[in-house]
Amino acid sequence: MVVVSRAAFVMLVIALALGAGGSAWAGDILALYGDENVGTAGAQFLRLPVGARGVALGQAYVACATDGSSIFWNPAAIMRTPARRNAFLSHTEYAAGIDLDYAAWHQRGQNFGYGIAGGMLRSGEIPRTTELHQEGTGQTFRADQYFLGLTLARAMTDRFSLGGSVKYYQENLDEFEVRSILMDLGILYFIGHGDLRVGFAVRNFGSDLTPGGEAPDLPEGYRQPGDFQSFPAPTSGSFGVAHTIALAKRVGLLASAEFNHPSDYSESFRLGGELGLDRRLFLRGGFETNRDEGGFAAGFGVQTGTDRFDLRLDYAFSDMGTFGVMHHVSIDLAPLFGRKPR
Repeated sequence: MVVVSRAAFVMLVIALALGAGGSAWAGDILALYGDENVGTAGAQFLRLPVGARGVALGQAYVACATDGSSIFWNPAAIMRTPARRNAFLSHTEYAAGIDLDYAAWHQRGQNFGYGIAGGMLRSGEIPRTTELHQEGTGQTFRADQYFLGLTLARAMTDRFSLGGSVKYYQENLDEFEVRSILMDLGILYFIGHGDLRVGFAVRNFGSDLTPGGEAPDLPEGYRQPGDFQSFPAPTSGSFGVAHTIALAKRVGLLASAEFNHPSDYSESFRLGGELGLDRRLFLRGGFETNRDEGGFAAGFGVQTGTDRFDLRLDYAFSDMGTFGVMHHVSIDLAPLFGRKPR
């Protein structure tokens, strides 16, 4: 207990020191401002949630992401997945023909774990318009975004885990490109009462994002910009608690709550619940407060397996207000290499 407390204290001190320092990227870790910075951060793609289970729980997932999507939500949690290996795939259909795809793989031992993850947002073909051709010029362009990340984690004790990720991010907007290296940090601690646990994660902190490329020629009378404006990274911090309550012999209720603080929007609370029936069927619902539109999500999951693998299929829908309902599907596969047939 003393080791855990000291380790957690050291992590918090480091984060506070970085937030108070003069580094351009480190100050973003805890210097999160809220309403006064609405719309100032770039690379919002990196905040889009992955995995139908996490979405259905209202994104209250930093303390209970013990599946293949752990790398995204809390890198420390890869040390607490039921299986030692996980493959994960996720697909989301957004508005205006925009798709989000995510894939991850991680493997862990007794004390160390590692993983790799990648995501892609595909915009589809966007009609090109100009001041004189507001209905379109007949040409199109794309606005795709990608990232690829590496995760390392360690179990400090049987209850306390640390993890971190380094991500390469790239955005292609027509002839322009944005590239950056960003990082995530996570902590997961099991209290010792059942599966009661707390999680903390700071995601997407790094240097400012600056576009590169040649600006297009402008008509006569317009001033050609000399430099591109830079934008802060979409840093956010989350602190959450999760606990499973046994309602009957093979029925459990997972309750999760989370406080989320993004760098360019106001704070919110996220609440989620999951009813598990015989560890095979899961019914989920969640809500995020302090959002102008939407905030509600729900879904279900089905889990099955053999002597060689465990498989869970999840679906969720989320209310995005004016943008309508978004659909999310994901597959969590845990190969069980080395297990003897029953």
